Amino acid sequence: MIALLTGVFMSFWRRMFGSDGWNKPVIKNRFVQHVIGFICVVIALIVSDYHWAQASCAALVLQFLFWAPSHGPAFDMSRDGSPDKKMLERYDNYFWNKWCEFLVPKTNWYQFGYDFVWMLFRYGLPAALVSIILLSPYFAFAGVLTCLVYAICWSLKDIGIIKKSPTAVAEWIVGFIVGFLIVS
Repeated sequence: MIALLTGVFMSFWRRMFGSDGWNKPVIKNRFVQHVIGFICVVIALIVSDYHWAQASCAALVLQFLFWAPSHGPAFDMSRDGSPDKKMLERYDNYFWNKWCEFLVPKTNWYQFGYDFVWMLFRYGLPAALVSIILLSPYFAFAGVLTCLVYAICWSLKDIGIIKKSPTAVAEWIVGFIVGFLIVS
């Protein structure tokens, strides 16, 4: 029951975070958004029998390594076409971009597979860290599932099933998944 409630709350929280607090005066402040997310996760973890220090560390990593960094240039799964110089600099701002260049043949750089691998590192690394802190293998799946959700939502947009923002839809889903897995 705690996992479901945390999932629902984090779904709303993630969409609020992605929509700039729905432009509401107090909650559009990023610091306030992080405090709300942090407190919710700590409470959910403590209620789920985690020690307060373990819960606090996991919530800090979640807020500042999983959520706080921007999606980066890859979140649209290469829907923006060939990257310009500014976009290439955004890719290069992240250390795992070199890993992607190593893993993906140069002819496929900045295409769907490259962006998927890029997002896998972007979300998978902090998810693995949270998983280690909580000694829970389940949360390690949050990184992979986040990438899959964005990829599926953008693909559904391409074929006309999602009419509005695929990013907004993905934020609702990813928020639920992360909230559910954090206490599982």
